[in-house]
Amino acid sequence: MSKFMPKDLSLDNRKPGHAGSLDKDQTEKLKKFWLRIFALFEQKGDEIQLANTEETTVKKSGSGFLGFGKKEDKKDRDYFLGTTSDPRWKNLPLDQALPLIPGSLLRRTFWGLVATDNPDSTLLRFLRARKWDLDAAYHMLTNTLRWRLEMRTDDIVALGETGLIEELERCKSGLGIAFKELLGRKLVTLGGPDNNYRGICFVNVQVYHKEDQPLELAKLLTVYIMETARLICDYPMETVCLVFSLENFTMANMDFDAVKFLAECFQAYYPESLGLACVHKAPWIFSTVWNLITPLLDPVVVSKIVFTKTAQDLEQYIPADSLPSLITGDASKPSFDERTTGGVPKPGRLPVPSDEPNVEAYWKHVSEYEKMTIEWAKSENDDALERLKLGQNHRVCRVKAEKILRGETSYHTKGMIHINQDDRLIISYKTNLWDSQDITDWV
Repeated sequence: MSKFMPKDLSLDNRKPGHAGSLDKDQTEKLKKFWLRIFALFEQKGDEIQLANTEETTVKKSGSGFLGFGKKEDKKDRDYFLGTTSDPRWKNLPLDQALPLIPGSLLRRTFWGLVATDNPDSTLLRFLRARKWDLDAAYHMLTNTLRWRLEMRTDDIVALGETGLIEELERCKSGLGIAFKELLGRKLVTLGGPDNNYRGICFVNVQVYHKEDQPLELAKLLTVYIMETARLICDYPMETVCLVFSLENFTMANMDFDAVKFLAECFQAYYPESLGLACVHKAPWIFSTVWNLITPLLDPVVVSKIVFTKTAQDLEQYIPADSLPSLITGDASKPSFDERTTGGVPKPGRLPVPSDEPNVEAYWKHVSEYEKMTIEWAKSENDDALERLKLGQNHRVCRVKAEKILRGETSYHTKGMIHINQDDRLIISYKTNLWDSQDITDWV
């Protein structure tokens, strides 16, 4: 395994088009991209106009979950998502909406997008996704920032599992309980690694029923898992593996809106993040569903999808001891997530405390990183190793602030994700391929 793990920082064996391995034209586009982003942060924006959250009553037939869908009911709407942003940001075309958003808010949202990544790597994912078309990459990234404001992504990260449940319950009685139950069904779990050392997200489709919860909760779960998985998605394993278990699948498990949202996430808001997707034990009825889903997917995404029927098929891509019992059917060999019991995650807080020393140090570092990057972008300097070192410094500084900036998840309490007393980020899978690894310095 050691040959896959970066030790001393160097430019050796780095993937073309990635940080540390750019040609002259790619470097110039990265520099111009940075300068456009920094210029965006300077805009004043417009006064924020929050949406009217008063509910209206509508006639509906049948029964529903949490009061959604009864004969006399409140109009369906989101209770957490979008409630802290200006509706114009979402409803107007991007070229009209973007100038309305305060630059200071876009800046904070951008650094939430970067999180523990090498900042150069974040911009490069958008450039690669748009085949190095700078205007298209800028449009894609700024649209992502707009989307993250609507989705309250930074708040989801800051609240963590327990904090999010409590906040949802405050938004609407029963909503937090419903989200907790959704988590408890183990619809989505994290594990790994696959044979390419990527983290894995397992989706147990048979436990999901569209009518059991509003779409808002499905969206929240998707973002919550994706933002958590990003902690284990860094160079040289910059992508993740998805496994959709379709055992016992029926049309009652199909939620077209939720699938569409997931596809949009990977294609529009988390570019270059999917390495492999395994569709496991798809029944014949799924062929109809697949014909509906395929037009939503970019051909590049489709090329990363494989279909498997047996555990042995999956082992072409994933080691046997990385597979959970829901896949193998062998309860005597549970995965680390299945066999480990953690405590209740500590809730995070909103607003995030800004006077905590590591948080203060983090934002001071961000300002210094921005200053140094502007100087680099305006110069003829092309020292790729120095840029990697700067990105590594950013990651180390952000990890130190993670305990405040990120609320705990069950993966923290179980020890899969752990920041130790020395502020080192440790990822544990407890498998033969990957026991525990300190990934703090990965860039």
